[in-house]
Amino acid sequence: MYKIAVFGKPGSGKSTLSKALATATGIPLHQLDSIVYQKNGELADRKTFDEAHENILSSESWIIDGFGPIDSFSQRPLC
Repeated sequence: MYKIAVFGKPGSGKSTLSKALATATGIPLHQLDSIVYQKNGELADRKTFDEAHENILSSESWIIDGFGPIDSFSQRPLC
């Protein structure tokens, strides 16, 4: 079981590092922007984000790229 959270400033290399880790380890990569924003670029509603985020956190192994809503960050150490 591996749970890795990668975060940092925009342009700091989070996505590059996360993709390399996922490729090297086979651990599923979850880029939080993909659940924070809808395909049309609008913010997803909080319930939708929370459900998707909880689904990720409850999986056996994951790599998370990004923060998401700031209060969701505090849920990750509980995993």
